[in-house]
Amino acid sequence: MYLIKKVSEMSGVSVRALRHYDKIGLLSPQKQENGYRYYSEEDMSFLQMILFYKYLGFSLKKIKELLKQEESQVLYHLKNQLALLQKEKQKLLTLIDTLEKTIASQERRVTMSTKEKFNGFTYQDNQKYRQAAVDLYGKEVVEEAIEKQKGKEQELTDGFNNIFFAFSENRSKGISSAAKETIVLAEKLHKHLCEYAFDCQLQVFASIGRGYVQNVEFKQNLDKFGDGTAQYICDAIQQYVKEKEI
Repeated sequence: MYLIKKVSEMSGVSVRALRHYDKIGLLSPQKQENGYRYYSEEDMSFLQMILFYKYLGFSLKKIKELLKQEESQVLYHLKNQLALLQKEKQKLLTLIDTLEKTIASQERRVTMSTKEKFNGFTYQDNQKYRQAAVDLYGKEVVEEAIEKQKGKEQELTDGFNNIFFAFSENRSKGISSAAKETIVLAEKLHKHLCEYAFDCQLQVFASIGRGYVQNVEFKQNLDKFGDGTAQYICDAIQQYVKEKEI
């Protein structure tokens, strides 16, 4: 049995956070008559799982749901976390390789292609993007898009990545977001959305462009192609829409 201060020292989780976990029913240790919280070995195992899921980006609300699904089967959660961490490991190995090549390139030992510079930075569809899309465009539109994408997921992702790579390269060369070659990319992105997602009207496309900047997760993902890429693409889309509507 461990007191809350000892648990904090062992796990690195602040006392304040542990008390919050208790308050929301995520991890509630036994309380003795003296008012002290005592954590059992089982509590410590659950805390470990909470930290794993937090590392993987899950919200506390989602973690609570996951832990309730199989409350007595710790092994189930550990195996699930291992699978998620193995995916994360592969991403990290790819990013490490990219970073090593970048360092070597800066030291003028090797020359990197544009695509090599962005290995590991992939714009992939997942549940959080799907929910954000539902919030923005409606469930019917998103379901139509998902149906069109079936069996073409890799083709869709590769298409997005190639377009975003090109935007980033233009920006790194100092080419204006309103320049003809950048507007061509905006048009290419628009056509890609129409082909693989839904019949994207110009004003909806303009809204998507603004979403690349206003939605924090979208912005962070696009900026992995280079700081400022999300704003650059947004500006190019707005210019493209403006020219199309003339």
